[in-house]
Amino acid sequence: MARVLASSLALVALSACSGPPLPPPLPTPAEPPPPKETAARPAGPPKLSLLQVDEPSAVALAAGPVAPFAGRFEPVPLPPQMPTIVSVDARNERDVWMVAADGHVLRWDGARVVDRGTPQCFTDSCCGTLVDCAKQPAMCAKQAVENCQPFGPSCALPVTWSSIRFEADDVIVRAIVETGGMRASVVESRLGKKGRWACEQGADDYVYPGSAGRGDGAHAAEISVDGASLRLEGSAVLVNAYGGNLLLLDGRRVPLPNDLGYGPDAQIAARAPDDLWIWVSGDRAWRGNGLSWTPLALGLAAVNDIWFDAKEAAWILGAEVEGKEQLVRWDAEKGGGQRFETPGATSRKGDGKDFWIFGEKALYRWDGAALRRAAPPLLIQHAWRSPSGELWLVGSDPTAKTTQGDEEIRMGAVFRVPGGQKP
Repeated sequence: MARVLASSLALVALSACSGPPLPPPLPTPAEPPPPKETAARPAGPPKLSLLQVDEPSAVALAAGPVAPFAGRFEPVPLPPQMPTIVSVDARNERDVWMVAADGHVLRWDGARVVDRGTPQCFTDSCCGTLVDCAKQPAMCAKQAVENCQPFGPSCALPVTWSSIRFEADDVIVRAIVETGGMRASVVESRLGKKGRWACEQGADDYVYPGSAGRGDGAHAAEISVDGASLRLEGSAVLVNAYGGNLLLLDGRRVPLPNDLGYGPDAQIAARAPDDLWIWVSGDRAWRGNGLSWTPLALGLAAVNDIWFDAKEAAWILGAEVEGKEQLVRWDAEKGGGQRFETPGATSRKGDGKDFWIFGEKALYRWDGAALRRAAPPLLIQHAWRSPSGELWLVGSDPTAKTTQGDEEIRMGAVFRVPGGQKP
């Protein structure tokens, strides 16, 4: 206390000896006014880092309406006793090709469906390698074929065709032969100029299954986005068709989600080199920026397809935890969107502006403004959509059956929905 008092007296004495008093101190500046509130900016693509691994919070989406579809379905007559049609592809609306479950290849020429024969090819029971029956008749004998089993005695397995592709003027049917060996084998049959089918081993074994879920034996899914090449392919070390996946962005290897799994049907979509979307059909989906990934929190336990529309919204076709199929339209930049109930729909034809989604007993169309539910007149196996919007649906008749040997099978059915119809 004495020390404080002495200090005060010293200050008074100093003030008395230093002339007139000093001016009072300037007032403390006022606090600046708080900034005015501004509208929230769109979230934009997720700013991910290598450390971000937490589950994102769930996105709330409004329920979207589903209206009835009033368009017409036109039946396409097939040759008699034709079984289920399993695949369809086309060069145009007057050159449509189909494959039946028994191997028949059919062609629509704009007026009628013509039977173009049944390619017959055989592979050995160990490795899916083509067998020349003319040189090895014992392997192709009826008894040997009927009793042939993978890894069994020396015998030939008949090839079951599952898809169609085109090369210039050639029509090629394709099969992926699984024998239980170290890899699957691709077998093809090409329609020659004389109308005969010739068997040939596919150019590549089915080593790289990452083919955007197409199941056609292609090496990889490759897309271009903003000038960058994005390539998704399977790893080179596989057992059967199961292995990891590899993602390359302009040749640079991009790390993948740790939980992506090892299935052969990983798929990729992108809106920009730093806005990547990846999923495995029937499993989860992730969104990333080329460095790391975060799971999509849209209430979907499984995803079957992802695509985008011109307004930058993402469409996600999948199913919730209970297994009910849903279609989600999510505006990833603004947040929010719509959720449509689409029971049975698992596949898509078309783009974000005008598309169809379908399953065996389900069919829906988005016409750019509304989602509409149709009642398909057949059990759908596959579909093709022309650039003009015409839709071809192939499969089987839900009521008509026939016998094939000792087995009862469904009759094939084909319908088309002309393009340009009002919904």
